[in-house]
Amino acid sequence: MSDFSKTVEIIKRLEERMSLSLRVYSSSWYQEKLGMRIYPVKGEEERYLGVWSKDKKLYLADPLFLEPEEEKGKFFFLYPFHFKNYLSLSDYFPDLKPQPAGVKTSLGCGDRLGLVSRAHLEAVKNYPAFPVIAQQSPRELQKMGRTFQDVLLGAVWGVLESENPVPFGADADHLKDEEYLRAGIESGFTMYTLDGSGVADYYILSKSEKELQKIFDSMSQEEKQIFNRYADRTFTVGSGLELDFQRKKFFPLFKVYFPVINFVEKMNFLLQEELSSYDLEISLDEGEGVTSPEVHFFVAEELHHRGIDFQSLAPRFPGSFEKAIDYEGNIQEFSSSLRNHVTVQQEIGGYRLSLHSGSDKFSIYPVFSQETNQLFHVKTSGTSWLKGLEVVAHKNPQLFRKIYELSEEELEENRKAYQISFTREDIHRDMDTIPDKELPSLFSHPLIRQFLHISYGSVWQVFKSELSHLFFQYEEEHYRLVRENMERHLHFLFSLNK
Repeated sequence: MSDFSKTVEIIKRLEERMSLSLRVYSSSWYQEKLGMRIYPVKGEEERYLGVWSKDKKLYLADPLFLEPEEEKGKFFFLYPFHFKNYLSLSDYFPDLKPQPAGVKTSLGCGDRLGLVSRAHLEAVKNYPAFPVIAQQSPRELQKMGRTFQDVLLGAVWGVLESENPVPFGADADHLKDEEYLRAGIESGFTMYTLDGSGVADYYILSKSEKELQKIFDSMSQEEKQIFNRYADRTFTVGSGLELDFQRKKFFPLFKVYFPVINFVEKMNFLLQEELSSYDLEISLDEGEGVTSPEVHFFVAEELHHRGIDFQSLAPRFPGSFEKAIDYEGNIQEFSSSLRNHVTVQQEIGGYRLSLHSGSDKFSIYPVFSQETNQLFHVKTSGTSWLKGLEVVAHKNPQLFRKIYELSEEELEENRKAYQISFTREDIHRDMDTIPDKELPSLFSHPLIRQFLHISYGSVWQVFKSELSHLFFQYEEEHYRLVRENMERHLHFLFSLNK
């Protein structure tokens, strides 16, 4: 009998003893030196590691039983898959540690629930994109009641389930303070997206000329020297793009983004103290107004002047990038802006452009891919949450109705964190009048998709147990929908290769 068959047999006995539903995965991990083989074992809400070894030594912490199961000179323990055990496991199996992507094409596959990383990996494997399967922001952590450790464990579990593991990344997204930066470092993340919108002084843009002169006069000599490095200069980049830093035009922008550059320098210093290798992304997309090529040039050039290497930069492009729906705006205008940013990026070098709120922006994927020569980072996230809700609509209509009604009740709170287009009237439905078989068709309505997209935190807090049970029961269908959805994103991004 194989180790896998023996593991299944033991787990069946444990199910009865522990009153749990458990599933053993055939993807095993073998450590030759120790003669140790590990099988992932999952329950509805908990995860375990089934470990076969040649002796009774406890290689991990907190075994569920102290006396191992024994079979022909081999010993079996079941351990919880918590962060302490992950750290030990990653020493035995370095492939379980996330890696920096460097300056290569990559895709952020944020998994709000930490359940579908295997599906993300299966989707990305046929495309030339490095998968960043752990990706969460502090805002998302707060809404879900999770930590960066939880996020990494969810991603690593997807790797454990996978038959053919590949290198992957972990992105601590939209960091605005030192607390969450350190939490990402302590959790082993390899990519840090710094969001300086909290320190940018956008009010300066509305100041009068007289007020601006007072602000200039009060600046330190060091700050004036940095300003004068760019002021009243014209930089020609690429094949003729002129960047105009006329003093009066540039000064308000300088005052907006100078604190952002200082913020990045401070956060990067903390990273350098703790890590020898990591990816750094500069987020400008949360700012007010479209990012001009001059702002892009100033921020990137000044960071390099300070010796700060970064691997990606996210401008704010023209048009609307709302959650769960396609791009809204003039694609020609988007393309022109993108082309200018690519020109700046290629002139300065050493990084790639990043597209935030990138889920479901199918209409601009081809031009984004073409203009960047397929050197980019794209962030997706909530689109996989919606696929989970589709499973609910198909398999448990009554639960879906409850989720929809709760989402309406929590709408005002949920919408605070997001830019959205819909009103309550747009999305209100009398759920009792919709037949079960028609519930999945609600996902064809863009505004309803957006409405359900932003509800993830409140829904998970209330229905975590019911959703965990359903996703465990219909895991393969859940994975299939997530995989097909991510493959659709990738198909549009890499359609020029087909």
